[in-house]
Amino acid sequence: MFRKAKSASVTLPSDPSIRRSYLSPDVLVTRPAGDEVTVVGDFFSYCARKYGDQIACYYRDVVDIVEEIKMVGTSDGTGQEKKVWKYFTLSKPISVTYNELDASVTALTAGLINIGFTNPSTPISARPRVSIYADTSLNWQLMSQTFARLGHVLTTAYTTLGEEGLLTSLNEPEVELCFCGEGQLELLAKVVEKAEKLRYVVYDGNAKRINQETIKKTVKVLERRGGRVLPLQEVKQSGLDSPVTDLGLKPTENDLFCIMYTSGSTGTPKGVLLTHKNIVSSIAGATLLWGKNFNRSDLLLAYLPLTHILEQFLEFEFYFIGVPIAYGTVKTLLNDNVRNCDGDFVAYKPTLLPGVPAIYEMIRKGMVKKVHDAGSLVGTIFNLAVSGKESLPWPFTSAIDKILFAKVKAATGGRLRLAISGGGPLSADTQKFLSTVLVELIQGYGLTETCGMATICGPGFSPIGSVGVIGPSCEVKLQDYPDAGYLSTNKPPQGQILLRGPNVFQGYFKQEELTTESFTADGWYKTGDIGQWNVDGTLSLVDRVKNLVKLQNGEYLALEKVESVYKHCNSVMMLCVVAPPNAERPIALVYPHEGNLRNRLKANGIESDGGPKEWASNMTIVSYLIGELREEAKRGGLKGAELIGDVILTEEEWSPENGMLTPAMKLARNNIARKYQSQIEHTVGNRS
Repeated sequence: MFRKAKSASVTLPSDPSIRRSYLSPDVLVTRPAGDEVTVVGDFFSYCARKYGDQIACYYRDVVDIVEEIKMVGTSDGTGQEKKVWKYFTLSKPISVTYNELDASVTALTAGLINIGFTNPSTPISARPRVSIYADTSLNWQLMSQTFARLGHVLTTAYTTLGEEGLLTSLNEPEVELCFCGEGQLELLAKVVEKAEKLRYVVYDGNAKRINQETIKKTVKVLERRGGRVLPLQEVKQSGLDSPVTDLGLKPTENDLFCIMYTSGSTGTPKGVLLTHKNIVSSIAGATLLWGKNFNRSDLLLAYLPLTHILEQFLEFEFYFIGVPIAYGTVKTLLNDNVRNCDGDFVAYKPTLLPGVPAIYEMIRKGMVKKVHDAGSLVGTIFNLAVSGKESLPWPFTSAIDKILFAKVKAATGGRLRLAISGGGPLSADTQKFLSTVLVELIQGYGLTETCGMATICGPGFSPIGSVGVIGPSCEVKLQDYPDAGYLSTNKPPQGQILLRGPNVFQGYFKQEELTTESFTADGWYKTGDIGQWNVDGTLSLVDRVKNLVKLQNGEYLALEKVESVYKHCNSVMMLCVVAPPNAERPIALVYPHEGNLRNRLKANGIESDGGPKEWASNMTIVSYLIGELREEAKRGGLKGAELIGDVILTEEEWSPENGMLTPAMKLARNNIARKYQSQIEHTVGNRS
């Protein structure tokens, strides 16, 4: 995938504890195209000048919604009930050129001025804040670019938020205009009365599918405030009919671009203050590191939430370097998820796939189940093929791909050549498996606070388990964390990752104390992540400071490290390790992979009637799963205090909707611990 290069990182002569990218050891890059791109609002105009009428992206319209009635088990497990499942019928991919993108943003900027929302004579710092509350789509990105061009500070809201979360996302930053998706209008209408600063709502979607009573309710509230409710197309048409050339003052690189809220994996979401310079610098670094390794024949599948920094970073970068983007959704990726059309994978045939660890774990375990269901002979051949591809030279590996893995690859469109994982550490075994069976899978490391760019696998540096090369827009050093034995003098060197550079954020919105705590006196951002330098100069993640817990025997346990091993167990769908202060060993909370665990139970002669609800209280099944996890621990090299003492099987699958996962698909540890507190205490009591 990548061309070979030099060593991954270099130390600074003035301070050997500081490392920079081998690509730019003397200076941290800030601009990817000189003075042509200094703020986020310059991206699409730059792309139009450079790429013109070449295709920039694709999208698909919803043609129809098909409803199917299926029988499912009742929540109390006593029987079955009817449930309506909705499936989309989508159009063929529709292409959009770079010139058309730029023209759309130009029209939308004029439209916001024409409807009376934006006043060009108002200073940038005084222009009202805006919010995007919508699923990932081309229109999300168009509105983001429009707000950036006009200097409105963008705030983000995950579409999985409940009423309280949505209201906070509007009230805390005092949002005055919200761009809302079709599927989010109903919830917005419920909170609009209490969102006292909100004056304008611009909504996306098909008028025939939108409840007009919802619109009327919102109009009634906002008209009292002198505002309006408008469909996106009406705003755009206003700009086309009455162009505006004078946009007033242009934002500078030091002005805020957005307040991006974190997903809240360790507590209440924080509003991260990102300037235009922060974002542009991250793209400058990524372009220097990645730019020459992609081309016009590539296609990025965009389906992760744009409210998360990973998706936003990738879209900015690939638009900038001229790689087309295809907009899909989680619900329409596969052919099984749609009706009377192809899923997004087959329709678009992408070459580049972004994802987070939870998604790749589900893909791997889904493959394992399908292989098992096909019978023992197929399973034996498949496992031999995996081993052969890992050890045999070309052309044998090519033959294995064509004969045995072709069907797997066809389900994802048949053209994938690179998958990118971010948002948390990925199991080395899962990375190796998917790289063998499906596509080369690489990792990167970045935070909302660094605009998604800290390190990323690049030219010549994409080993299993590594998060790659330092981005040329920042510098890194490891700070000793002696309590847990993470020291720079270790071999390999380890410690808390500190970051500094033009892509590092300005602070947290309305949280001055937290901002002060998050930086050292000389400006280093304390990430809270534990890392280590590898012999090739790349970085690997070990754990998070907040996830290092002290057990009763005084030993420290790295939760994410042990979870990455236990999650590789095929019988596990979701897993969270907890270590109460009075426990000698950690406890694993597990929601099982129903298909894989059922297959394993049958193979071992254990009754598998029912499902997760019934299994949770079946001690035979719990004991079997403890044994499977301990075997996984041995294979993963865990020992001592890292070996689990017990398992709590949960009846309910974890999701962002029930608060057990964050919108970025990370464990919401505090919520999980609270929900299962009584079971944890009972388990610890029985073991003591």
